[in-house]
Amino acid sequence: MIESLQNEIRNLLDQDNPPLVELRKSLLEVEEFIASSEYQDLDADQRSLAQDLRRELKNRLRQIEEQNGSEGAALGTQLPVTDLEGISGVESRAPARPRNQVAEQQMEDAERLFYSGRYAEAIKLFDRVLQLEPGWERARQHRAESENYLRTGYIPPVALPAEAASAFGKAQSAARVGRFSDAMAMLARAQTVMRELGIQRWQEGLEFEQKLQENIDAENAYNEGVQLFEQGKIDEAIERVEIAARATGLPKYNDRAQVMRHIKETTRAINEALSSPNIDPKMVTQAKADLDLLVAEHGENPALMRLRARLETVTPKAVAPLQEQARALKAQVERATTLDEALYLARQARSQLDQIRNLATLDENLDRLQNDIDRLIRDLARYQDELAQASASFENHRSWPVQADRISLEARQRYPNDPVVIRLNRSLARYHFLRGLIKVGLVVLGLLILTGVGYLTYGRFQAYQLSLTPTVTPTLTITPTATATRTATPTATLTPTASLTPLPSPTPITGITLREIWARSGCYEGFNAISRIPQDGVLRFLPSERRFDQFNRECVLVEYQGPDKSVIGWVLLIDVDSLPPTPTP
Repeated sequence: MIESLQNEIRNLLDQDNPPLVELRKSLLEVEEFIASSEYQDLDADQRSLAQDLRRELKNRLRQIEEQNGSEGAALGTQLPVTDLEGISGVESRAPARPRNQVAEQQMEDAERLFYSGRYAEAIKLFDRVLQLEPGWERARQHRAESENYLRTGYIPPVALPAEAASAFGKAQSAARVGRFSDAMAMLARAQTVMRELGIQRWQEGLEFEQKLQENIDAENAYNEGVQLFEQGKIDEAIERVEIAARATGLPKYNDRAQVMRHIKETTRAINEALSSPNIDPKMVTQAKADLDLLVAEHGENPALMRLRARLETVTPKAVAPLQEQARALKAQVERATTLDEALYLARQARSQLDQIRNLATLDENLDRLQNDIDRLIRDLARYQDELAQASASFENHRSWPVQADRISLEARQRYPNDPVVIRLNRSLARYHFLRGLIKVGLVVLGLLILTGVGYLTYGRFQAYQLSLTPTVTPTLTITPTATATRTATPTATLTPTASLTPLPSPTPITGITLREIWARSGCYEGFNAISRIPQDGVLRFLPSERRFDQFNRECVLVEYQGPDKSVIGWVLLIDVDSLPPTPTP
């Protein structure tokens, strides 16, 4: 049926001056069709087509009415002007007379029914009034309005029954806030009240119902689009949401359709970046950033999850060349001859690692590479600061720039060809020359001092060697002897006489201990104790070099013959005295 209705309406609209009656008739047919059950069985596209036909008919009717200037063309039941003038003239010429009491009573009842919206009952009473009072113009006008309301259904809001008007107002309020189901229920209540009052055709209610149905259909299409989008079917979702937007023109649907179209374009660009035969790391990085933003805004949509899985398969291909570039740049940094070049290359290497970090997590090797590059950048920045401080220090201490030389030493050794280093070396050339002369002078002075010390040391060493050589010294001893002499007495007696030995004889050197001492393995307390020697012990001096302890006390090597053992060791010379001479028999 929709096809035949569409053809008829198209043929009518294609005419230059279509009959106004035919247009109204076609509009009524379309509205009756929309209010029928057949309309509910149509799909969304056919419903949208019926709504478009209705909208075009109303626009064409409005244009014709504006051109003709006949706002009362829809009434069709008003009396001719000549008749009204004749009636008014009769009334004006007729003398004033009292109304029929029955007519007045029925007129009051009829107007009560008229203003309460019960137009069918009011028409019957108006007819009775006009039978009794044919010239009552107010009754005739109200009857014409009631008949027009019932025939056309165009009832102004002020003429609606109170209960229907209240329900209709609530329906309009619910529709304004988007509660279309509640609005439809309230409208159905108003329509029920109207039918109970005998008003079978209410045009404004019918139009409002059609608008509500459009909004409900649009809302259903919109919800279907949202569900399709959540299932990852972006194209189908955009189509359903655009149907809702075209049917109602609401910003809500247009904005949602625009968002979905943006998502579609973004996913298409991501697909192109990931499908390229030559993987561009920058494009992959941008694709990952866009995909992360979409996931953050719209959740784990299946279409977005498929793109993420594909991105994870492409990421290693994009990361590999970035790793090689970062390593190559690090090697160039280490070989750079100037600070500016090294710093530029180091920052490029760090930029490559930042791209890798945006695409994937860093492994142990990349972490180590990142630490190395960060260390290089810190060292380069430190070198620049040191050179700047050295230049400032040189300007403040030109006569002796020792601090500038010390601060910039490492930077000048690492980058000798850097322009700043070259200028600083030229500035420090005089200081380096003077410092070299001072070093040569100090070396010569040191050699002279060492020569003098060596000469003095050699003389003392010779004297010390001579002092260590042992010597044998002769000792004179007096020995008493007995000799026989003859006397004048007849008795021979022996008398001792002292006589000098004709030749000196060497005797061993001996001594006696002045106190109880220890014989040690060296001179003196710092060496091991060998044995205890009692006081007044007889010692025999053994030849040896002279030795002194840390307190410059002289030690001698001795031998002690004890009752059960013989001891050889070092003792202090101050603890030993020489033996008295032994008498000779």
